[in-house]
Amino acid sequence: MSLVSLLTPDSEAELLTIVTMLEARGIPFFVHGSGFGSLFPGAMQVESVNARAIMVPEERVDEALALISDFRSSKP
Repeated sequence: MSLVSLLTPDSEAELLTIVTMLEARGIPFFVHGSGFGSLFPGAMQVESVNARAIMVPEERVDEALALISDFRSSKP
């Protein structure tokens, strides 16, 4: 299974929301940098150091992106 980087969330809340939505839809995922990136919550996200990226299987990218798009468009 080949994983593709979907996005790097802007905040802990966005990360948790997207991960929960993926779990609810049965979309497998992996959060790259989840262990190290969570050591200092609220700290500035530096992509090469502590940023976390949500990765999904290549064949589920379109489904995951549609789910995230619906979520983002429903925010006030």
